[in-house]
Amino acid sequence: MNKRILILILALLLSIFIWFEINLTKVQKVDIQLPITISNAPSALVPITIEPETVDFTVEGRGQDIMGYNLKKYVYQIDLKNVHYGRNYLPIDYDNLDGMEEFNLSIVYKSPFKDVLIVMDNMNTMILPVVLAFANEESRQYFEENELDIKPEEIQVTGPQSIITQIDEIITIPYNKDIHVDDPHVSVIQPQDPMVSYDTYTLDITKMEPKIIQKTISLIPIDTSDGIEIFPSSVSIKVSGEQEFVSVLEEKDIFAKVEIPDSFKVDDIIPVTVELPAGIDLLGQTPTKVRIKSVPE
Repeated sequence: MNKRILILILALLLSIFIWFEINLTKVQKVDIQLPITISNAPSALVPITIEPETVDFTVEGRGQDIMGYNLKKYVYQIDLKNVHYGRNYLPIDYDNLDGMEEFNLSIVYKSPFKDVLIVMDNMNTMILPVVLAFANEESRQYFEENELDIKPEEIQVTGPQSIITQIDEIITIPYNKDIHVDDPHVSVIQPQDPMVSYDTYTLDITKMEPKIIQKTISLIPIDTSDGIEIFPSSVSIKVSGEQEFVSVLEEKDIFAKVEIPDSFKVDDIIPVTVELPAGIDLLGQTPTKVRIKSVPE
């Protein structure tokens, strides 16, 4: 290496060393920002506002002490064990800041903020409906034509009450038939606020389960043999089944009859049977038995 270049490098290094030495030993003023951290928050409460987010002040001391202080990454910690719901004003304690005595620093300027405002809210849970979004109209039609559904249809949301009460529904990422035909799952959009959480983030895409409904049909005539009169002469029934079948069920689709024994007489009690179309279940009937009122002579 050229001797002249070597001398220049050594001179540069020496000047840098002298500059650092001067600045590290010189007394100077530097602005400090300590991030505010919290601890011991009551389990039923959560902080939704912290103002300011840092404690700002100016210190005076030797450069090497200020550098050592900054390397420690100190924070200003606030204990929340005695806070209450709503607004809390906690004074900033400049006299007990960590590291001031250790690094022989003195505070020459304090922020105009004398207190830290901490707003506490109640933690709460709500059950909210899930709304499926679609990537395009073709995907919507495919979903409906194939009678698909998502499970669960509702999600439990946990978070500060003032935030979650502003949420009406949970939106999914858009359903795309080209993607989700091979992946029968769809995710919900993550909550915008980090303090809000869901009990599930992934939904199953399933075949829609038929809706089961119940229906009551009254005064259905009971069929009897010629000449036999019964009391009462009609029956009322309660049935259940898939909505598409039960909703169109009418009296003409139901057949009620009595079971006549080989020998019978007036005032005998005989059972009533009800025949229903396939897929319809009989939940109950009134009456289940009738009385023979008269017989042919």
